[in-house]
Amino acid sequence: MRTISILLLSILLFSCEEQIEKKKQSTIGQISAIETLFNSEHKLSVVDSMLLRELDVCNFYQSDTSIVSPCSYRNYKVLELNKTKAVSEAFLLQVKALTVMKGQKVALPMRHLIAFEREGGKLVKVNGFRGNLIGTRSNEGNVDDIIIRFFIPDEEAHFNCLFLWKENRFRFESVEAIYGGGGNGPVKANAKESISKDVYQVLISNGMLF
Repeated sequence: MRTISILLLSILLFSCEEQIEKKKQSTIGQISAIETLFNSEHKLSVVDSMLLRELDVCNFYQSDTSIVSPCSYRNYKVLELNKTKAVSEAFLLQVKALTVMKGQKVALPMRHLIAFEREGGKLVKVNGFRGNLIGTRSNEGNVDDIIIRFFIPDEEAHFNCLFLWKENRFRFESVEAIYGGGGNGPVKANAKESISKDVYQVLISNGMLF
C-alpha cells in the first residue's frame, strides 16, 4: 500500500512539473507592451529615491537658481531589469524628454533609457539608449528582451528595434518596424536582416546608443 502511495505521489509531482514546464514554454516569446507615464501624482519609492541619490543625476531640493530637473516621477521611472536580482542591484532608468540632468546645461531632446547593474558595490552603466522603451519580449533567461522606439529627425522616421541580453549587456538584434521614411509598419521577414544592418548603422551614426 505504501509503495502504491509513493508511486501515485511521484506521478502527481511529475504531472505538476510537466504542466509548469509547458506553461513556461508557452510564455517564451510573448511581447508585453510598455507605456511609461511620468505621473506627478505618484511619489518615488524608498528604493527609487535611494538609487537616484546614488546616481546623483537630479535634485531632491529644487532651487530658483538651478536648471537641473527635480528627482520625481515627473522625470524619472525605475523599472526591473533582472528577475533574479533586486531592483537596487539591477534596473532600467527611463528619463523623460526635456529633463535636465546634473552636469548638463540643456534639456534632453528625447526620452532616454539607461541600464544599470551593481558591480563591486557600485552602480555601473551597462547600456544607454536615446529612445523610448515600448515593450519587452520574454525568453528563457532572467532578463527579458527589450523593444525600443527611436526617432531619427534626419530620416523623419521611427524605428522599433529589438535588443537581446547577451554577455551581460543588451545587444542590437533587429529592427522590427519602421514608421516614416518610406516604412509603414512591421519589417518583412525576408528583408529584416539587410534592413537591420542599415538601421543599426543609422543608430550608431546618430549617437542613439551610448
